[in-house]
Amino acid sequence: MTNKMNVNFTEKAAEIPFSELELKKRPDGGFRKHPSDFFKRNSLVRVAHLTNQEVAARLGITSTHLSNFLNEKVSVDPFFAVRLSKATGIDMGTWLELQRQYDVYIYENMECDVQPLYPFSR
Repeated sequence: MTNKMNVNFTEKAAEIPFSELELKKRPDGGFRKHPSDFFKRNSLVRVAHLTNQEVAARLGITSTHLSNFLNEKVSVDPFFAVRLSKATGIDMGTWLELQRQYDVYIYENMECDVQPLYPFSR
């Protein structure tokens, strides 16, 4: 078993310290899409013959919830992730990770009126 990770560096060598590696830019500028985009591309295309009401019924949610999800108005919480996982065969953790990545992308640069509790460096 190897101890290698799939990383996106211009140089990959164990002897180079992490701080000296040059990171490549993501072609999309780092943009993370809402999990509904993944759902549309990987699951809805397989059941295009079903109405949104039928898809919602199979997921055990209301058609309003499905519509809000598809329009990026609701997040994937653990309750919804279980349903998506059981309906699509895609691991629950994947759905939660997609949501986490999207949330981090959206909120990491959010302006907020907060004062540091103590000195720290970033």
